[in-house]
Amino acid sequence: MHLLWFRRDLRLTDNEIVTLATVNNAAVLPFFIVDPWFYQWTDTSKARVQFLFESLENLDHNLQQLRSRLILFEGKSVEIIQELTKQLMQHGYRPKLYFNRDVQVEYGISRDQAIVHFYQQLNLNYHIGLNNFLQSEDKREHWYSEYYTYQKLPIYPKPISINTPSLSLNIPQLTFVELKQKYSVFWKTKKAYFIGGETKAQTILNSFLESRFNGYHWKVSRPWLAQQGATSHLSPHLTFGTISTRTVYQSTKSRAEELKNQLKPEFSLKAFRERLRWHDSFTQRLYYHPEIAYQNRYPEFDEWYTPLDLPVEKQELFHAWQFGKTGFPLIDASMRQLKIMGWMNFRMRAMCATFLTINCGISWHHGARHYMNYLVDGDLAIDNWQWQMQSGITNPLSDTFRIYNPNKNISEKDPDLKFIYYWINELRAYSFSEIIQYKYIGRTSYPAPILDWSQTRKVNGKVVSDIRKKVRERLFIEGGREYDSAVAAKETVDKYWQHKDKEYTKFKKLEAELK
Repeated sequence: MHLLWFRRDLRLTDNEIVTLATVNNAAVLPFFIVDPWFYQWTDTSKARVQFLFESLENLDHNLQQLRSRLILFEGKSVEIIQELTKQLMQHGYRPKLYFNRDVQVEYGISRDQAIVHFYQQLNLNYHIGLNNFLQSEDKREHWYSEYYTYQKLPIYPKPISINTPSLSLNIPQLTFVELKQKYSVFWKTKKAYFIGGETKAQTILNSFLESRFNGYHWKVSRPWLAQQGATSHLSPHLTFGTISTRTVYQSTKSRAEELKNQLKPEFSLKAFRERLRWHDSFTQRLYYHPEIAYQNRYPEFDEWYTPLDLPVEKQELFHAWQFGKTGFPLIDASMRQLKIMGWMNFRMRAMCATFLTINCGISWHHGARHYMNYLVDGDLAIDNWQWQMQSGITNPLSDTFRIYNPNKNISEKDPDLKFIYYWINELRAYSFSEIIQYKYIGRTSYPAPILDWSQTRKVNGKVVSDIRKKVRERLFIEGGREYDSAVAAKETVDKYWQHKDKEYTKFKKLEAELK
């Protein structure tokens, strides 16, 4: 009996464990564990759980098409698998457990270790596969080449049928009707902007590659265009594995081959594939260093950035930021979008993070949790490390760090104000120049700026800059692995920007030649 344990890999196509567990018509028990810990976790989001449940429903539907079904167990994962294994052994089976390696917080790490230990004690076989590319050992100098080797490997095919026998198990289970009733709080969102499931993921990928990808390389940072579909909108599907990054990569490469004589489309698709690699590299980082999800990368920042409760004056700033009432229109439009859609494009996420940490002087821990409480695509590997990046913590060997100007970004990223007008009704009667000059103050309910951006940038920016200097000094003195890691990080960032500049120059040159 093969036990097929789905986690954040809710698909049948290009799923290593699905292919291996179902070979030779073996008896297979596909299951998912509704573990109460996850739904009580402080970083949980209603939008994300609803997306998960929709994905489970779709997985069950797709399994039924193969004459199988998805069993929903409820309880602590370790206890459920231990009891399931024991009962199967009592029925004369010798179960083999299949599950994909996942990047987890401490709870998930301990859970997987306990289950592996349990199977080893019983001398039972188990297989830990890959959901997407992931190095199990730290060989980062080979990561780039191994990543592309993996992405080019043949996709695991979807089974033609799955042999799932009828079993009588005395283990807490849920039907999908019971799941919706018991966890109804997660189904009460007013409108779902992102629908879960492998079927939906493939549809979204197809529509992106049909036409939506055009201009991706520049539209990705425009919030209104991104909201309208200029970005892939696959991020929640990648978070829950309803589609593999390899499927997306290979489909994108195939589309690029079809358009190889068209410069701009090819450039856009290449930019998208680079983002895909960026996604997987962040996952790899958390796998190597799970502590960075909640700890400052460098201890010198521990006094400045702390998860402790905020003092009253900071609570007021934080509350204004959370509810989109800072008096900075692009910040507020983005934060309102987050609460309603459960999503923002990357540039707005970064800008709002910098505003909270640098200008408001509030620790990234608080902002990261707020993001995770609303993002439908919330992923600790990406979100919390990005928060540390935008807070000025990472890459300390660089003399500078980025602080976004929210008003300058209006002219650059939302010049026609479509994004601001959509999310901030109070400003629809005002032009760009009137908004920049604050002509609306006293005439609408929209608030005046809660702080002086230039002054807080100067004061708090210097604090962060001084801490970064302390980190540099220590690393230079101590040397060792941490210094080597910092050097590697700086080289990676420098190479990234050099590559971006080179690609853009090449693109503009070819564009000029074709005119």
